[in-house]
Amino acid sequence: MKIAIIGAGISGCNLYFNLKEKYNDITIFDKARGTGGRLSTKYIGDKFIDHGTPFLEPHTDELKDFCLYLSSQNILKARYDKFTPKNGMNKACSFLIKKDDFIRQTRITKATFNEKWTLEDDNNNKYEDFDMLLITIPATQLLQMNIELDDDIKENLEKVNYDSRFTLILHSNNDKKLDENLFLENENIEKIIDNSKKYLYKDFSSYVIHCNNDFSNKHNEKSKEEIFEIFKETLSNKALEEISSFEQIPHLWKYAFAKTCLDMPFYYNEKNKLGICGDYFHLNNVEGAYLSSSILSDKFI
Repeated sequence: MKIAIIGAGISGCNLYFNLKEKYNDITIFDKARGTGGRLSTKYIGDKFIDHGTPFLEPHTDELKDFCLYLSSQNILKARYDKFTPKNGMNKACSFLIKKDDFIRQTRITKATFNEKWTLEDDNNNKYEDFDMLLITIPATQLLQMNIELDDDIKENLEKVNYDSRFTLILHSNNDKKLDENLFLENENIEKIIDNSKKYLYKDFSSYVIHCNNDFSNKHNEKSKEEIFEIFKETLSNKALEEISSFEQIPHLWKYAFAKTCLDMPFYYNEKNKLGICGDYFHLNNVEGAYLSSSILSDKFI
């Protein structure tokens, strides 16, 4: 069986990993340069900055077992009830797939079924003869694809709404400390992650400022550069001076957190062998994405 997976976040990579032993012809597509989705890692030379999910904190035995497995493979390390990455959070995804089966920087915009699935990207390249199609991208992006969906799942997907998340990466090739107190009273900031603590770098410092949902949602139709300029207007002069001593990289996760959960673990249509899973099934977080993809893959193995 020839299988296509759209989306190389934790759901897509977990599907690939679970199915690969039984099915040896699987291709995974993603519009980004690498795997990870919300578990993304920014590379600055040989240094890592986890600018999405900074760690995994399991609440279910299933995710805990997965994290323990990744720990045994030197991908994660256990610290109390949290699992932190050893060499970038995105390794929790890239470790699960083979590079040769991953087609990156490819946005699939159309999928048609006529006994087999044919996919088409935004450069009009076609990928043909797939027996099964599994989709793990956000519901909003799925609905923007040119794909025929049954009315029931389409209506459910249209109920899924998202919170956005604007983040600002700060990094320096010096051992610098950010005065976090200058930022935490800002009503637009939810948290600051000291990325350097995880990797114990001595010649590199990095922080990730996470703005809250209200600020991010309000400006999510603008470019990340435009949002950054608006964000700077909310900072005090001292805070502006503080971030100016770092290199700055703004980022917008437009579909960061599903606000609506569907009351089902996944969707699967046996007639055309179309499966959909992700963080908007049951639990609207990374753990939900992992569980949804695990339950869907169990259907076939």
